[in-house]
Amino acid sequence: MSSASPPRFVPVCDLEELPRGSARTVDVGSRTIAVFNVDGQLHAIDDLCPHMGASLAAGHLEGCVVTCPWHAWRFDVRDGSWCENRRIRTDTFPVRVENGRVEVGVPAELTGSRKTVPLPDPAETANPAGSSPSMDDTSRGPGLADFQQLIRRMYFEKDQARGVSGTFMWLMEEIGELATALRSDDRENLAEEFADVLAWLATIANVAEIDLADAVSRKYGTGCPGCQRLVCVCPDAEKP
Repeated sequence: MSSASPPRFVPVCDLEELPRGSARTVDVGSRTIAVFNVDGQLHAIDDLCPHMGASLAAGHLEGCVVTCPWHAWRFDVRDGSWCENRRIRTDTFPVRVENGRVEVGVPAELTGSRKTVPLPDPAETANPAGSSPSMDDTSRGPGLADFQQLIRRMYFEKDQARGVSGTFMWLMEEIGELATALRSDDRENLAEEFADVLAWLATIANVAEIDLADAVSRKYGTGCPGCQRLVCVCPDAEKP
């Protein structure tokens, strides 16, 4: 959990209510948090699975890994990382025990409600050799689904507060900067402007709750939407 302000610790249950190998769902403000006891060590993460919002506390805990009860997404409760791609994480929270009471620390700015954007299916994002999703391949950079999740993790709270309309204005400004860069000979700046436009597109998709990878796959995954071929043969006058 990244935040500039110190956490506010809130008592959530008695320690005896959380035996080893168990989990418990607690509400702190408007946040629902899952607290786990792994061999006597307490860990707390966001209870809502970022895939479709299932309760992670209701999942199967084996060692330090909890498996979502709905679609078997697995998360490491120690750091909130998604086991299919360790660079994608859900929120974590500090935990302590004071006088037999379990306390969870939550900054005030993280007590607002949170929506979810689906994570990519590991079976769909793995390459033919069965390796991890493309964000782990530093030679290629993040795939579309991983990139959208990365942008969400870095900026979502600010983006959500700005809203769709405000975010759209920023996207348009970046497109204007890209248009300027296209008229110059600065290739490095041009590449940066393309990256910025893609980042703002992922940003507005997050705010609008659109999974870009799923949207692209549905519309273009089998070829041109117009002629249904991998190499478009639509008449030039028609929009594919």
